[in-house]
Amino acid sequence: MWLLSNLFKAQWVDIIRWENPSSQTLVWKFPQNLDQIENNSSLIVDPWLASIFIHNWKIEAIQQESWKWSLETDNIPFLSSLKNVMSGFETHDKAQVFFIKTNQVSNNKWGTPNPITYIDPVYDFPVELRAFWNFTFQVSDIEKFWVWYVANREEVSIDSVRMIIVDRLMWQIASIFGKKRITYNEIDAHTFDISKELMEATKDEFWKLWLELTDFRIEDINFTEKTEDFIAKITSKSADVQAINKTAGASQKAMENYSQIEKLNIAWKAAESGWAAWDMMWAGIWMAMWMNMGKQMSEGNTSEQTPPPEKQTVEQKLEKLKWLLEKELISKEDYDKKKSEILSEL
Repeated sequence: MWLLSNLFKAQWVDIIRWENPSSQTLVWKFPQNLDQIENNSSLIVDPWLASIFIHNWKIEAIQQESWKWSLETDNIPFLSSLKNVMSGFETHDKAQVFFIKTNQVSNNKWGTPNPITYIDPVYDFPVELRAFWNFTFQVSDIEKFWVWYVANREEVSIDSVRMIIVDRLMWQIASIFGKKRITYNEIDAHTFDISKELMEATKDEFWKLWLELTDFRIEDINFTEKTEDFIAKITSKSADVQAINKTAGASQKAMENYSQIEKLNIAWKAAESGWAAWDMMWAGIWMAMWMNMGKQMSEGNTSEQTPPPEKQTVEQKLEKLKWLLEKELISKEDYDKKKSEILSEL
C-alpha cells in the first residue's frame, strides 16, 4: 500500500517550468498533461520566455510576463483559464502548457550552397560567387506562429525555423546581386547596402510567417575557381596596359636598350630550355611589335616631332633588296619582281 501511494504521488507535478532551455530549441511542450498537475502548483515563466495554455488543441491564454504564480491564489486570465480546466478535469479533455522563446535568436550563420551567377557590367564575364552571412530573428506574433507552425508539436528546433528563413533569403540575395550587377572588384564596398536592401525586401514576407528578421550581415564573399581565373586574366591584362602606357614617355634609345636586353634573355632561355625555332621566331616577332609600339608612343608624345627620314635613292633600295636576297629573307622571284619595280622609277 505504501509503495502504491508513493508511485501515485510521484506522477503528480507541482511546478510548471521550462528548466535549462536548450540553446537549439525554440518551442517546448511541458511533458505532463494537466491531469498530472496539482491544483496548487506553481507556474514559473523565466525571462525571454512566454507560456501558452492549450485546451483541446486551442489557445486559451498566453503569459509573457516573467514571474512565479501559484495556481491556487493568483487570479490572472492565464491562470484562471488553467485552474478552471483543472477544477473540473475530465479524462477526454486535452490540456497542455507550451513554452516559447521570445528573445532574438542571434548568430545564425549560413551561406549559399550553389554559386550566385550574373554578368559583370564592366568586364562582361560571368561572375560566380558564394555569399556567407549572419542573421538574427525572433517570433513576431506568438499566437499566430503557434497556429501556423507549432500546432501541438512537442518541440520545435531553432534549426527548423532557420531553414525556413534561409530558403527565402537565398533566392532574394541572388535576385539582388543580379539586379545590382556590381563589378567584381567593388562587391566588398557594397555588402552593407546589399544587407540593408535584403532586410527591407524580405520584411513583409517574414511577417506573413509571423517571424521578424532583426539583423542581417554579409560576412564574406568567395569567388568560384572559374571566376578567379577570369579575374587573374583581367589583372594580368590591366598590368600590361599600365606598363605600355608608361612607355609612352620613354625615349627611343631606352626602348632600343631594353630590346637588346630582352633579346639576350630570349637567347639565354632558348639555350636552357631547348626552344624550337618556331618559339624563337614568335618571341622575336613579339619583341618587334613591342619596340614598334614603344616607338610610336614615344614619337606621338614628344613635343618636338622627329623629322621624317630622307627618301632612299634607287641605288640604296637596290642594295637593301640584294641584302634581303643574300640573307634568304626573300625569294629570287620576289627579288626580281621588286627589282623591276625599283628600276621602273628611273
